[in-house]
Amino acid sequence: MQEHVGNFTMDMGLDPYGTRKQMIFEGDQVVTKRTFDAEPLLKEAHAARVATAGQRWGEGVGNRVGTVPMTLYTDTLHMSPRDRHEYLKKWLRANPAFVTFDKFLK
Repeated sequence: MQEHVGNFTMDMGLDPYGTRKQMIFEGDQVVTKRTFDAEPLLKEAHAARVATAGQRWGEGVGNRVGTVPMTLYTDTLHMSPRDRHEYLKKWLRANPAFVTFDKFLK
């Protein structure tokens, strides 16, 4: 028989990308919680949108269209490259504050 030790949280700290991981133990359930400070990414995306305002799509040149949090990107690594590309495009359209090139949203 297992003895219940109570509810508690283990803070795993920050990874090199600024993501904090916590393991939350509640009874016989364990939840992994990841959080990050999006403010620097949002500021950078806004600055890039301002810098590229009015620009056209470059022919034959890839345009950087957005930035995604590293924790989200690592969640997509199990996907095929095509599925990852489609997922991230949808995510950026659903989260336009992370878009760095306005023409992407049109």
